[in-house]
Amino acid sequence: MQSKVYKILSYGSLAVAVVLMAAATVIERLHGTEAALSRIYHHPVFFALWAVMAVAGMILLVRRVPLRRPATLLLHVALVLVLAGALVTHLSGRSGSIHLRDGEPAAAFEQEDGTTVDLPFTLTLKVFRIEHDPGTSNVADYISELDCDGTAVTISMNHIFKRDGYRFYQADYDEDGHGSILAVSRDPWGVGITYTGYLLLLLSMIGYFFEKDTVRTQLRQGRKPGRGRKVWTLVLSLAGAGILAAWFLGAFPKGPLMPVLRSPLLFIHMIPIIVSYALFALAAILGIVGLLLPADRSARLQTVSWRLLLPAVFLLTFGTFLGGVWANISWGNYWAWDPKETWALITLLVYSVALHGTAVGLFRKPKVFHTFCILAFLAVLVTYFGVNLLLGGMHSYA
Repeated sequence: MQSKVYKILSYGSLAVAVVLMAAATVIERLHGTEAALSRIYHHPVFFALWAVMAVAGMILLVRRVPLRRPATLLLHVALVLVLAGALVTHLSGRSGSIHLRDGEPAAAFEQEDGTTVDLPFTLTLKVFRIEHDPGTSNVADYISELDCDGTAVTISMNHIFKRDGYRFYQADYDEDGHGSILAVSRDPWGVGITYTGYLLLLLSMIGYFFEKDTVRTQLRQGRKPGRGRKVWTLVLSLAGAGILAAWFLGAFPKGPLMPVLRSPLLFIHMIPIIVSYALFALAAILGIVGLLLPADRSARLQTVSWRLLLPAVFLLTFGTFLGGVWANISWGNYWAWDPKETWALITLLVYSVALHGTAVGLFRKPKVFHTFCILAFLAVLVTYFGVNLLLGGMHSYA
């Protein structure tokens, strides 16, 4: 009876959180970012939902998952750490901006709420310049050269300055070319906790494939010899086809890139996500076929779809959280509730439910599972197309 209560609390709070996040992206489009933050993302009820989800989920996990599956346990601990890091960042982190003009010292920055915070050092802008690709007018970088209490400092896109726990990022500039606006952040604890969660998440996802009774064992010990090899051949083939299709459809940036995108993390971030979308698409197609097949063949197709969803969810997780690391490097904030980020998280949460088939009894029924795969793909479509066409945001170019 207690397990049922924890199950309802865990999956129920997840469902409500997904609905609220989707609503928040619409609110942001209609009423602005501040409205979405105050009404949803920073509202105490939203924080309570994540807390209930984490606590009930961990209790349910400890009750259901044996100790011989440490990677599965570690994976969920990592997710709780990520949530804890986000909470610490929200409660103790500081962020804002500092406006520098040529030769004018500044020793304070303005926070997002309008209050001013003194810095333990002084910054002076020596020169701001815009670099272009040789022989073209394409902007390659925005660069601020500063003096920090006698030390020469250079800040550019994807190249930050750190001192005394403060981090400075190139954010904007004055039209006359004699001023620079830097984003400022200070988060001594939250980033460390979050990054620890990211690292544990990566290690646990790798370890999951070597655990007993997980997908690796099932693929190697399928009902028929060679079935696991065939499934992985299908996964890898579809991954390659998905990357090629994404290239021709314009998913990857072509031609001159804006400065913030000129990072080796760009393709490392995008490729796993594109591959996951391709696998989700195949699962949706198999879902349509599965609804038309007799029960026994539909059940066999469910097994194939489930084996596609596992690497797809892991790839989407890796790509999404790597995007957070890149955002922290470029903008000083690993999560900004941008519509693209939010819908990527919604997609991740929706599909992760299907991986808990033993806990959610309905997913044991092939027809229900196939219907889920079809409907869940709508989240992918919104993330990939809907955000760009309707919701906008920082990732509207992606």
